[in-house]
Amino acid sequence: MKSFPIENMKEFMNDLLVREKYDSFYLFDARLKTSLDYYVNGKIHYEFYDGADEEKPTTEYVVWKDIKHTIFDFMKGNKLPLRFKIVLMFNRENIERLIEMNNLPMESREVGALFMNIIYEEGVLSVITGTSMKMFTMDKSLEQLWDDTVKKYYIT
Repeated sequence: MKSFPIENMKEFMNDLLVREKYDSFYLFDARLKTSLDYYVNGKIHYEFYDGADEEKPTTEYVVWKDIKHTIFDFMKGNKLPLRFKIVLMFNRENIERLIEMNNLPMESREVGALFMNIIYEEGVLSVITGTSMKMFTMDKSLEQLWDDTVKKYYIT
């Protein structure tokens, strides 16, 4: 787990909310504090899709590209939010690709999730990485790789 301060807040937020840079991630959850508190749980309720004419989602969590406009609407206004925390998860296909490309000694089913915690508080924006494993391991190679991947591809 590493914390990365975001120096160019405007550019990062444009990447997050307007551009496609994070579109393949899933939303785990989002909490925003403006004039009201907003909470969005990204887990999909499949029972909502009961009609035969409706297409059920194929993922457990909502894809960021499908929800980012709603989150953006909560943030819009003349003032910055007081604070927010948006937790994104790397999608399963990218986890598999990351493990394969780096020849890590594990299988993707052993990985619970790879997180990016995007936190804005007291005028400071930062990204904190997180790794969740489904089994205990002393091997920190995936965690280190995830930290490096976030820094290289998603922070700059």
